[in-house]
Amino acid sequence: MICNFLVSRRMEPAELIAGLADAAQVPAGQVDVCHEDGDMDHRYWGAPVLCTYHCLRGDVAMSLDIQVRSAAGTAGAPGTEAELALAFAVGTGTGVLYPDDRIDPETYWLADRTGTVTRARLLATDEERPVYRVDAVESAVSAFPGAEVTPLAEILRSQPVPTPVADALGSDSPAAVSLHIWERLGQRMRGDWAPSGRYLPELYAQDLAARDAFEKQVAEVGPEERTLLLHAVAELDGIFRAHTVDDAGAAAALPSAGPHGDGWWWRRVPRSLPWPG
Repeated sequence: MICNFLVSRRMEPAELIAGLADAAQVPAGQVDVCHEDGDMDHRYWGAPVLCTYHCLRGDVAMSLDIQVRSAAGTAGAPGTEAELALAFAVGTGTGVLYPDDRIDPETYWLADRTGTVTRARLLATDEERPVYRVDAVESAVSAFPGAEVTPLAEILRSQPVPTPVADALGSDSPAAVSLHIWERLGQRMRGDWAPSGRYLPELYAQDLAARDAFEKQVAEVGPEERTLLLHAVAELDGIFRAHTVDDAGAAAALPSAGPHGDGWWWRRVPRSLPWPG
């Protein structure tokens, strides 16, 4: 198992050894830890747990490149990067960032010393030795109390949402793409904003803007596809109406609304509001 951890505080090699041994459930003598500029010739390369570290600046203080051999540990020992990160975070009292499935290069999973596991956004300056900042987390954590607690737009955008109406058209025209976006919004509302129950007002405004775009794009396709698109949007408009209420144009004032049309959808907000306020 290969792992890459970014941890919230600086630790000496002895503490790293103890923490990794405890997390991987091996004796401390079976853990080899070395700085990336250390003496590689004298490492215990056959150790069940190998860790090479270097120091960082900012909210994350160290980067740990870890290799755990399959024979390491006992029954019940961590078998995945996520399990090892959580065990190490709890055992050492640190916050541990580890890669997600690369939905976005700035998003990570975060295991906190309290046992909380959430998503986080990590930003870096453009300096030769960058300074790192945990900009936002989806759940409050003790390791980064200054981070904004909010759903991450990049995660919400990547969530799979069924779009059977738009899919049935079998088209990739700009109007059909806008229709997919419109249907994703309707399906989110129909599912009570699953899985988290949350959404962002700026994303809602972008979805409404896609409905604006559809109005222009549908006029640019052939008559046969136009008929299908108009039937489809009528069905999706019905879903949208059923899950929204007229709020005198409040949607037009949402963050990131920007310039937009005057369609009726800009005068409606969700019945079940998935953001504060």
